[in-house]
Amino acid sequence: MDFFVWRVSAWQKLRSTPNKDKKIAVMFWNHGPGKQNIGATYLNLFRSLEEILARLSKEGYRVEGKLPSEEEIKELILASGRNIGSWAPGELDALIRQGRAVRLPLDRYGEWARDLDPEYWRAVEAEWGKPEEGKVMTRNNEIILPCVPLGNIVLVPQPSRGWHDDPNKLYHSTKLMPHHQYTAFYLWLKHGFKADAVISLGTHGTHEWLPGKQTGLSQSCSPEVLIQDIPNIYPYIMDNIGEGVQAKRRGRGVIIDYLIPPVKKAGTYEEYGELGSLINEYNESLSRSPELAEKKYTRIEALALKLGLLEDLGIKEFNADAVEALEHYLLELKEAKLPYGLHTFGRSPDGEALEEFSQLIRERNPAVPLADIKTKLSLCNRETDHLMDGLSGRYIPSAKGNDPLRNIEAIPTGNNFYGFDPARVPSREAWELGKSQADQMIEKYQKEHGNYPEKIGLVFWSIELQRNEGTQVGTALHLLGMKPVWDRNGKVTGVEPIPGDLLGRPRIDVHLQVSGLFRDNFPNLILLMDDAVQKAGQLKDVENFIAVHNQKIKDYLIGKGYEEKEAERLKQLRVFSNEPGSYGNTIEDLIPNSGLWEGDDEIADVFINFVSFAYGRDVWGKPLKSAYKKNLEDVKITMHTRSSNLFMNLDTDGVFSELGGLALAVKRAGGAYPDVVLSNQSNPDAAHVEDIEKALGRELRSRYLNPKWIEGMKQENYAGAREMNRFSEHLWGWQVTTPFAVSGAQWEQIYEVYIKDKYNMELKAFFDKHNPWARQSMAARMLEADRKGYWKAPEEIKKDLARTYALDVMEKGVACCEHTCNNPMLQKFVTNIISLYGLLTPREMEQFKMTIAKAVGKTQEEHEAEHSAVRQGLKDPMEKNREEEAVTAESKDKSVKGFEMVEEKAEETQITSSGSSWMVMVTALAVMGLVALGWKRKKL
Repeated sequence: MDFFVWRVSAWQKLRSTPNKDKKIAVMFWNHGPGKQNIGATYLNLFRSLEEILARLSKEGYRVEGKLPSEEEIKELILASGRNIGSWAPGELDALIRQGRAVRLPLDRYGEWARDLDPEYWRAVEAEWGKPEEGKVMTRNNEIILPCVPLGNIVLVPQPSRGWHDDPNKLYHSTKLMPHHQYTAFYLWLKHGFKADAVISLGTHGTHEWLPGKQTGLSQSCSPEVLIQDIPNIYPYIMDNIGEGVQAKRRGRGVIIDYLIPPVKKAGTYEEYGELGSLINEYNESLSRSPELAEKKYTRIEALALKLGLLEDLGIKEFNADAVEALEHYLLELKEAKLPYGLHTFGRSPDGEALEEFSQLIRERNPAVPLADIKTKLSLCNRETDHLMDGLSGRYIPSAKGNDPLRNIEAIPTGNNFYGFDPARVPSREAWELGKSQADQMIEKYQKEHGNYPEKIGLVFWSIELQRNEGTQVGTALHLLGMKPVWDRNGKVTGVEPIPGDLLGRPRIDVHLQVSGLFRDNFPNLILLMDDAVQKAGQLKDVENFIAVHNQKIKDYLIGKGYEEKEAERLKQLRVFSNEPGSYGNTIEDLIPNSGLWEGDDEIADVFINFVSFAYGRDVWGKPLKSAYKKNLEDVKITMHTRSSNLFMNLDTDGVFSELGGLALAVKRAGGAYPDVVLSNQSNPDAAHVEDIEKALGRELRSRYLNPKWIEGMKQENYAGAREMNRFSEHLWGWQVTTPFAVSGAQWEQIYEVYIKDKYNMELKAFFDKHNPWARQSMAARMLEADRKGYWKAPEEIKKDLARTYALDVMEKGVACCEHTCNNPMLQKFVTNIISLYGLLTPREMEQFKMTIAKAVGKTQEEHEAEHSAVRQGLKDPMEKNREEEAVTAESKDKSVKGFEMVEEKAEETQITSSGSSWMVMVTALAVMGLVALGWKRKKL
C-alpha cells in the first residue's frame, strides 16, 4: 500500500511542481548497439526530439542553452548518448572523453542498491556476478551511463539488455535478469538525476519485457523494481495495441499514441514498368505477329529471371501461364501500400502525402467524407499537447488504436489507446475469415503435394489479434474440425465439434506457437485451444490426425520414462510458448551476431530451448522439449497472419524470429522445411494465403527497392538511412531461417540500388551526410552473407563491396554493430579479398586494420583468438540446448509440473484486455478513492 501511495504521490507532484523545477528524462532506443541504429518504430527520433524540446522550453521547462536542432541532437547523441557493446572498449573510452556521460562509482551504486528487493538483487548477482565483476559499460570501478544533459532535461538511451554482451546467455538463458548497468541506470534516474517523470519515446523499449510475473507484478518483479514510482509517459505507434498493452500493464506506461507515416501506393517504376510494357506488347502481338511475340516472350523471360521474379512466384517452367502470373504480380506490386517517410511526433502530414493518405483511408471507408479524414489526420498537435498534459499529471483521453486504414476511429491520435474484451475472441467475423484461411491452406497443400497436411504450425501474436479479432484462433479451430460457441452477448463460452459429414475432410492437427505477450494477454484462449485439441483428439467420425500424433507422442514420452497417466495428458498439449515471465526467443539477436554462430542448427536449438514450454488447463509453463520436438516432426505448413497496412515482414525482426524460427525448428526436428505461408489480411475483404517467397519479394520490390520509398526516407535524414539498413538486416534474418525464400538476385538488386545507386538518387552523398554507418552496415551484411555461404556474390560485386566497406570504415569510423566490430572473421574475410586483388594501397590497408583495432581494443590476431575461446565456451550451452527435460521422480509421481491454470465459468468471469478481472479494477478504484480521501485530510 505504501508503494501505491508513493506512485500516486509522484503523479500528484507533477500537478503541483512548477514546470521550471521539474526534471524530465527523455529515453530513446539504441537496441542493439551501433552508430547506425538509434531510433524508434516509424518515428523520426531526432526530429521528434527537436519538436519536444522546443515545446518543453515553451511550457517553461528549463532546457539549458540554445535549443538544439535535429542535426545537433544527432551529433550530441552519437558522441555521448549511445550504448556501446562490450566488444568495443575503444568506443567506450571515446564516449567517456566527451565528458557528458554519467560516471557512477560502484560504491554509490551499492548504496542505492541496498534498498532494492533482496529477491531481485540475488537474482541479478546470480546472473551477472557482483557489481565489480560487471562487463557492460563499466570502466575503472565506475558504471558508465550515456547521457546528453540539457539542464533539467536529459536525453538518455535505455540500456541494452545484455544478450549481445554474453554469448552464453544469448544461447541459453531463457530468463535474463537486468545487468548491473541496466539496474544502475534506473536507480540513477530516481536517486541521481531525481527524475519527476520519464518520457519513453517510441515503440518499444525493453523495460516492460523484463522477468517477473505475467500480471499483478510484485515488488520483486524486475519492471516494478526498476521503474519505482517514476511516472512513465510512453509515446507509442497507434498500430501496435498488443505491445502497447504490455507497456501499460508491466511498464506502468501511460500511452500517447502517434500516427503511422503517410501511406501511398507503390506504383510502377524502372524495370518493372519496362516488364509490364513488354507483357502488354506481347499480348497485343500474339494475334498479329507470332514471330514478334516470340521475341518479346524471350525478353520477358530474361528480364523476369534477372529480377528474380520467377523465384518469388515459384515458377519452375516458363510458359504462357507464367506470363499471366507475372502480369498479375506486377499489378500487385503497383497497388501495394508503402509508408512514405516516417512520422515526427506532434507534426501532421501535409501536401501530397496528406492527400493520398486520406484518399486511401476513404477507399476503405467510403461513407466518411474526405474532408473529415483530412481534418482527423491534421490533428497530430494533440500528441504533443497530451504529452504536456501527462507531464502535468493530467488526464490523457482514451480511444481505440489500430491501423487507420482498418479502423478510422483510431484517428486523431494522441490518445491512451486500449484493446478489446478477449472473451469475444474469435469474433463471428474473425471466425469466418479464419475458416477461409484454413480451407485455403488445405486446398493449396493438396494441389501442390497431392495429400492433406497432417499438421499445421500457427504463430499466435497479441499484436495481430488486436488487429483482426482472432482470425488465427478461428483458423486453428477449423483445422481441428471444431467451432466456437457464443452466448447471446457475443462472448465465446466454449467449443463444439463440426460433425464429420459436414467437415468433409480429416481433422488436421495443429501446433500453436504462442508469443509470451499472447500468453499474458489471452490465457483464456490458451485454455480454449487446449480444450479444443483434447475434444478433437477423441473423435472418430473422420480420419483424425490429432489422434494419430497423440499416440506417437505418448509412445515417445513413455519411452523416456514418463508414467502412463502423465504421458496420456502431455501427449495432447499443442500450445507452446516461453517460460512464464519470459518473452522472445533471442534468435532476433543471435542471427545478426553472425560472427558468433557457425550453423543454423545452433539457431534452431536456441529457438527450441526458449519456446518449448507447454501450456494447457492443468499445465502452465512446463518445460517439455521432448513433446515439443515430436510435435514439430509432423508439421507440414507454418503460417502467420499479417493484418497491418504498415507493418510487413521486412520492417521488424519479430516475424522472421517467430515464423522463420518455427520453420527452422521444424527442419531441425523433422529433417525438412515445411511450406511457409502468410495469411495476408491487410485488406480483410481480399484476405488470402501466400508463400513467404512471394510475400517477401513483393514487399522488397514495392517498398525497399522502390525509388518512391527511398525518396520518402531520404527526407528523414539519419532516421531514413537507418530504415534502409534495417530492412536488409531483416532480410538476412529470413535468409538464415528460410534460405529458400531469399534469392541471390535480391541481394544483387540491393547492391545495385544502395551501393551502386543505379537510380541516380545520390545515395552515397545522402548516407555520408546523415548516417554513413547504415550503408557501411549494409555492405558488411552482404559480405557476411557471402562469407557464410548464403549468397554466392559475383566476383566483381564481392570486390566492390569489400573496397566500399573498408574505405567507409577508414573515412567515417566503424559502425560497431555486432557483425562489424564483434566479428573478426568478417574482417579477415575482407582483408583477404582486398589483399588478393590489391584493392587498397598498403597504407590504406594498415589504416583499415588500425581503425578496427582501435575500436575493439585488440589486434586482429588477438580478436581471432578471443573469438576461438568464445566458441569453445559455447559448447556447454549448445549441448544443454539439445538436451530434453529429465524425467524426475516427481514427474513420475502423480503431479504434472508447472503452474496450474484454472478456468472459471464464462458467466462469472470477465477478462479485460490485460487479462485481469474486472474485480481488480473495482478494487483499485476503491483504493484510489481512499488514498485521495486520506490525501485531502492530510493536505499532502
